[in-house]
Amino acid sequence: MKRILSLSAFVLLLGALTACSTLTTTADYDDKANFSSYKTWGWKDDGSIKDDLVARRIQSAVATQLASKGLTRSDDNPDLWVVVHGRMSKQTQVTYYNSGWGYGYGWYGHGAGGGVSTATVQEIPVGTLIVDLADAKRKELVWRGTASDTLNPERSPQEKEKAINEALAKLFEKYPPPGK
Repeated sequence: MKRILSLSAFVLLLGALTACSTLTTTADYDDKANFSSYKTWGWKDDGSIKDDLVARRIQSAVATQLASKGLTRSDDNPDLWVVVHGRMSKQTQVTYYNSGWGYGYGWYGHGAGGGVSTATVQEIPVGTLIVDLADAKRKELVWRGTASDTLNPERSPQEKEKAINEALAKLFEKYPPPGK
């Protein structure tokens, strides 16, 4: 009886931990891209992931996922460039927009001039991993996947690797896009 209760408690705890996971993934893509024409990929490093061990884990997981989709790595002349961006610390992104037109003091005293400016502030969550796939020939982004709550420097090496592998597996469920 004790064994059944212990097993039940373990299953409940495991279920609760799974439910608490905040991993979310999203993907967006170019509707005009011919995803069936992409057979090879190459790696581009943007330098956003400073930890070499984490960067290697990510590269390995991306390579595994792309291989499972039938893509082969070819850094010489790829169909797709893969660029991964990681956010290991809290970051705020401010985007400005200026309409360039408005009312105020212009060259002739009162009248047209100035402009209306707006700014939007966006928090980029800690631990976000962004995977960009760009068409190498057109030099255009064709697919972007985002996985949040993936990178956590406080985890053990095994936990980091597991989190990265799980996040990228879930993320690449969305590649190629349905019907593409």
